[in-house]
Amino acid sequence: MSDNYIFHYFKVNGRGAIIRAILSSMKADWTNHAFTREEWPTIKKSGLCEFEQAPVLEYKGKTYAQSMAIAFYLGRKFNLMGKDEEENYEIESLMCCMEDIHNAMFKFTHLPENEKDKYDELRKAAMERYKFFIKKIEERYVKHGKGKYFLGDRFTLCDILVGAQLPTFCDRFGEQVVLQVAPILSELIKRLMEGELKEFHEKYFYKTQ
Repeated sequence: MSDNYIFHYFKVNGRGAIIRAILSSMKADWTNHAFTREEWPTIKKSGLCEFEQAPVLEYKGKTYAQSMAIAFYLGRKFNLMGKDEEENYEIESLMCCMEDIHNAMFKFTHLPENEKDKYDELRKAAMERYKFFIKKIEERYVKHGKGKYFLGDRFTLCDILVGAQLPTFCDRFGEQVVLQVAPILSELIKRLMEGELKEFHEKYFYKTQ
């Protein structure tokens, strides 16, 4: 049985960015199965997806569902979680922030045709929510000492969240939002993009067309 991880998700960033960034930064033996919207109906009904949702991770004959659960599973396997419960709270609460941003963005990125007139209003609301979260995340980083990594001297899931996921949101908005409202956090992201997350941004970051 192969020890190769196979990650199945759309050829977009979305809820797959964090998982791809974990596998890439940890130099895991993995395959990135990035599929198109047109391929999705067949994959959805193939039996691969337990809840008929993506992403899905395959490993040693087992499939794992739900993006947050997969991220925490891999975070534990690759020692990316906190050194204690307090640091685990920091990581888990940031994960919840990312999910809140996803939900706000989904409202304008997946509008049905008969509601397209709401696009500008919903995009503006999502942008304000995103800026709010970014400022709060920067405050937390500053509180931890503005070190090499988010929680100090050790690379954790926090760094993957801010260094991989936040840039995907900026790309979807088409604006460098973090640089505009959180310059200190932006410096951390820049370092991560040039360091541990370099391969992710070069190979697995899907720019919005």
